[in-house]
Amino acid sequence: MFNQLVQQALGIHENTDAVLICDKKGIIEYAKWKTDVFFIPSEVVGLSILDIYPELDESTSTIMRVVNTGQPIYEEEQRIHTWKNELVHCLSTTLPIRSNGKVIGAICASILYDTNGNKMLPEPSGDHYQLSDIITQDEKMYELKRRIEKVALSDSAVMIIGETGTGKELVAQSIHSCSVRRDKPFISQNCAAIPTSLLEGIFFGTEKGSYTGAESRKGLFELADGGTLFLDEINSMDISIQAKLLKALEEKKVRRVGGYKEIKFDVKIVCAMNENPLNAIKMGSFREDLYYRISVVKFMIPPLRERKSDILLLADYYIQYFNKKMGRHITGISEVAQNAFMTYEWKGNVRELRNVIESAFNLAEKDVITMKDIPELAHQTLKTTLNAPKAELNRTGSLKTMMDDYEKLIIEETLKSSKTMAEAAEKLDMSRQNLRYKMKRYNL
Repeated sequence: MFNQLVQQALGIHENTDAVLICDKKGIIEYAKWKTDVFFIPSEVVGLSILDIYPELDESTSTIMRVVNTGQPIYEEEQRIHTWKNELVHCLSTTLPIRSNGKVIGAICASILYDTNGNKMLPEPSGDHYQLSDIITQDEKMYELKRRIEKVALSDSAVMIIGETGTGKELVAQSIHSCSVRRDKPFISQNCAAIPTSLLEGIFFGTEKGSYTGAESRKGLFELADGGTLFLDEINSMDISIQAKLLKALEEKKVRRVGGYKEIKFDVKIVCAMNENPLNAIKMGSFREDLYYRISVVKFMIPPLRERKSDILLLADYYIQYFNKKMGRHITGISEVAQNAFMTYEWKGNVRELRNVIESAFNLAEKDVITMKDIPELAHQTLKTTLNAPKAELNRTGSLKTMMDDYEKLIIEETLKSSKTMAEAAEKLDMSRQNLRYKMKRYNL
């Protein structure tokens, strides 16, 4: 019967690439595919389908839906990531396995594709960020990743809106990496970094002799031809240049400064702003017609404080990153410091979190990041982190005096929330003897 099931699955599609058989709990009992494009069968047998594909759940996994409903699912397209963060684009048919009328498992047969509709091969890493580089477990960010895959397949202009440090360029590069243009140039330009007098030449190019010292140079549109042009902080661009940019986008051709020849270009436009575009339009700093031209699709990146579940996940990612980069062996963050991370506002978002972790690596003396290694968070999250008294922290003394006051509050609140001194000492990552010494010193 087992061989018949496998043969049945292989015969579901003419070009079946992969077969999985799971029990009623979603545990993989058999795996077979023609090529080892992502992982070998022995890696997944015995694991849950939801562990192999962490983005899936009971309602989105075809296998779990078939097991729970007993109804077959035919040719459902899926774009999902493995636990290794590798994208799988597949067309799957999933059938229930029955015994004595009861569903005891499911068998899934899939054809694997790439984003061009060809047979699946592992995504090239390239020189740009991939979709798998967006590290998250937040549902809003998962939805953002799903939308990126869809939007990347068209040439429509994209507007990315998000606070400083949320990862707008990461999203822009991921759009490029998922698109058919991924082997073509990705040109990124921060519009705020260019003096207004140079903007036109940088965007449209120059011809030799057009002004003193001018050379024949390609502009951004020519450099990005066939690929993607990412314009960050586009709202900082002078209004006069915005009008010329709009004209170029509508006509899909440019004329170099000092030149007469019109040069056609083919680029996907991705822009980014760190403020509400409607506010910029209202203030008169951004053209409304340009906004609607470059925001066919809009992506809103939520700030880090609105996706709490990502804070410690990203912190752990950067701990591993800096362990490799600096040759350290930091194992994690203390419980009290974790609380500070979770209650901090993160106005600089992911970029600020990365900087805090890097700073902590330079200060940490142990293998765990503690409050003394993150003084900027310790000062700014005093009230919310520890539910401290209403009185403000004394900021008139020396740094040592302020740190002593804060250390006293930390110990005091930790003792209140702990059943025993041993538990408090463990939370504070210190010996009981040292804790007793501190309590005596602060008259606690």
